[in-house]
Amino acid sequence: MVSVKDANAMAEVIYYLKGIRQEDVDKIPKKFIQFLNENASKEYICNFDYNKPLKELNILDETRGIIGMICYNYWCVTEQQKELYLKRLSQNEQQYQEILHEKYNPDNLFKNRKQESVEETQHIANEVAMVEYKESVFKRFINKIKGIFHLG
Repeated sequence: MVSVKDANAMAEVIYYLKGIRQEDVDKIPKKFIQFLNENASKEYICNFDYNKPLKELNILDETRGIIGMICYNYWCVTEQQKELYLKRLSQNEQQYQEILHEKYNPDNLFKNRKQESVEETQHIANEVAMVEYKESVFKRFINKIKGIFHLG
């Protein structure tokens, strides 16, 4: 049994294949296309623009993986094309990892947290400094009585 996410991805792949050149689709074995058709979700509705490049399409990661596998196994004919394709995949993965490292770098997370903590402390200090102290009515009444009897 295929997971729902994989079935949706297969539906997107079939929809994608309908929008590319027939000569490229013909390079894919019929058994594989039959496998996709049999396991694709029948309820999932695909709707993306064929005029946009693949990287701009809003499709599932699993769909990108299946299309990548098709590209490597069936559309890259020579070993040189396959090597170039793998090199591009590696470069893309490296760029993606660098972005993730920059975004979630532990050193930067703690630096940001320290800076936020300092700013928060300064903000609290400013708020505390602006609070006026007022004596309660009861305390003022006691102080007046003490003042009358010269007790304080």
